[in-house]
Amino acid sequence: MSAFFYLNDFGIVLVINMLLKRLEINGFKSFAKPAVLEFPTKITAIVGPNGSGKSNVADSLRWVLGEQSMKSLRGKKGEDLIFGGSQQVARMGKASASLVFDNKKKVFPVEFDEVIISRRIYRDGVNEYLLNESHVRLKDIIELLSKVGLGASQHHIIAQGDADRILYASPKERKSMIEEALGLKIFELKKTEAERKLAGTDENIKQVESLRREIQPHLKYLDQQAQKMKNAFELRKELEALTEEYVAREMKTLANEEAGIKKEKSPLADKLKVLEAALREAENLLDKESGASSAQIFFDAQKKLDASLGELVLRRRETERNIVKMEAAAERPTGAVEDSFPKEKIKTALLDLVKDLESASSSGTMEVVRNTIFSATQKIYKFLESLGDVKFFKDKEGVAGQLKQKKEEILKMDKEEEEFKKKKRALEIDYSEKAERVAKEGALFRQKTEEIARTRDELRNTASREEKFVMQKKEFELDFAGWQEKSHAGGENLSEAERIQMRKKIERLKIRLEEAGGVDENVIKEYDETKKRDEFLAKELEDLKKAAGSLSSVFEDLAERIEKDFDLGLEKINKLFGEFFHEIFGGGKAEIKLMKPQKPARGGSAFGGKNNDEEDEGWESELEEEEEGIEIIVDIPRKRIKSLNMLSGGERALTSIALLFAMSTVNPPPFLVLDETDAALDEANSNRYASMLRELGKKTQLVVVTHNRETMKAADVLYGVTMGNDGVSKLLSIKFEEAEEVLTKGK
Repeated sequence: MSAFFYLNDFGIVLVINMLLKRLEINGFKSFAKPAVLEFPTKITAIVGPNGSGKSNVADSLRWVLGEQSMKSLRGKKGEDLIFGGSQQVARMGKASASLVFDNKKKVFPVEFDEVIISRRIYRDGVNEYLLNESHVRLKDIIELLSKVGLGASQHHIIAQGDADRILYASPKERKSMIEEALGLKIFELKKTEAERKLAGTDENIKQVESLRREIQPHLKYLDQQAQKMKNAFELRKELEALTEEYVAREMKTLANEEAGIKKEKSPLADKLKVLEAALREAENLLDKESGASSAQIFFDAQKKLDASLGELVLRRRETERNIVKMEAAAERPTGAVEDSFPKEKIKTALLDLVKDLESASSSGTMEVVRNTIFSATQKIYKFLESLGDVKFFKDKEGVAGQLKQKKEEILKMDKEEEEFKKKKRALEIDYSEKAERVAKEGALFRQKTEEIARTRDELRNTASREEKFVMQKKEFELDFAGWQEKSHAGGENLSEAERIQMRKKIERLKIRLEEAGGVDENVIKEYDETKKRDEFLAKELEDLKKAAGSLSSVFEDLAERIEKDFDLGLEKINKLFGEFFHEIFGGGKAEIKLMKPQKPARGGSAFGGKNNDEEDEGWESELEEEEEGIEIIVDIPRKRIKSLNMLSGGERALTSIALLFAMSTVNPPPFLVLDETDAALDEANSNRYASMLRELGKKTQLVVVTHNRETMKAADVLYGVTMGNDGVSKLLSIKFEEAEEVLTKGK
């Protein structure tokens, strides 16, 4: 593989390797049999008479590089590219062609040292593309070729009759061809790809935003449900914590209260037993002091005694009156009285009465005293009553004596009565003392009774508290069944106010929890899925927007670079175009320039000159479309040109060659194929053309299809193409002298 160096018009030193090694053809058009063309040198010429099939070589090159236009391949349908057969040779079922490139310098960005690009077509119209025998897409081939300057427009392959194609192309097409010639196609492809991706990204952004808008209402509803669930969860959590605290404190409080009740109840019961025993003892003592009668009986007896004494006094007075009467009746006999009522008898009765009273008083039995007094009173009453019935049987003197004696006896009875009263007072004092003792014992009894009552009240209160505690405990166990196992008694004791407050708070939390309502777990699951979906879409949207920003930046950078490189390259091409044009035509001017969308401008010189016969006249500004593109302006010596259509065939060919050579010189393609672009040249122009080929061959690999002697002289290797009676093209490697012979035979 040979290589050479040159400084391109961008000021960059390039190393040009002879990339194209060979072309392999089989079944393509007239090449029914396998044919191989080696390209070992800078310029390779393919010669042959008209109709021999030499242009099919250029067509195969164009075809294998991805050409899709059947018109450019000089056919109507894909089947036309397959050998159709002849009388001697049967038609082929498929056609194939392969281009082999040397890639030891890794010009192609693949790992292979040799890159083989192949294409096949079958009679059913199916195409296959292969890269080193591996099936790939056409897109992959085009992208790979664009990276080495072999773009889809194939400006580097000038087919027969297409030398002036660039002249008749639209301004936009010319611009595209020049961009490709400048090696900007790869950036155009990247820009187009970035634009396509950006458009796709924008569409994806719209779709994602649309999806988010669609799910937002449902997500909002699900979010509300999830929030309810969250609120319910928080309420339940708060309720559980509060309940657990309450249960722990209540358990401790109840346990302490139960222990307190037991602690209070046991001493009270013992105290009650002691008090009841003391009460029984006091009751026995009181019974002993008061006997069988009550204080009221004593008072009744005393009242009767007083009444009896009063009656006794009255009777004594009556006796005194009787004595007075007896004194008046002194003269009456008194013996009967003395006989009937002797003094000793009365004295004895009174003494018996006193003794009975003393005996009754000493015995301490109030009933005995009462009976004794009653008995004495009856005796006195009977005695006094009997006085009225006494018969006086004494004489006067006897009665007087008796009266005196009676008076003395009355006095004595008074003394005895006084003594009786003393005894009565003593009895009353003794009674008072006993009554006082009874009162004290009664007070003690009442005290014990009251203390017992208080103790019993305390016991009842304790029992009531115990009953209330039992009910409270049962209620607690019923209301908080299961919580006791989860909780352990602890914390501070609950006061009643705290208990009420905590129970109310628990009930309020339960009500709020009920009001929150239950949420279906499937709804929560759906919310989680929808939320994740929305978050995924949000993340995807964010990524898409970042990607869109990145793509937009890439697009802008590529557009800026393309514009900058295009402007610089266009300036270089324009300069060389003018030089080549001047050299070929021996004068004149040629120019290409970028035109912006505008209305067509008619008349006048494009260079701003006057309409005269001078060399700088005759220019035409050609604006065929209102779009950005390349405008070509030419001025041929001694000829006024108003339109490119006014150029002759040779002039069009030379103008195209000048522009193509300028493009190829500024940014040489890996190889350049020229198919009979020199056909319309005269001898003088052929010499100039050959000279230009040699200069261009220093910068790029050239494959020329020609039957021009000067062109053949410029070639390093010559291939001859012939066709026999079988209609099959044959390929021969020949020398220059043999080439003339081949051409002569063809003629």
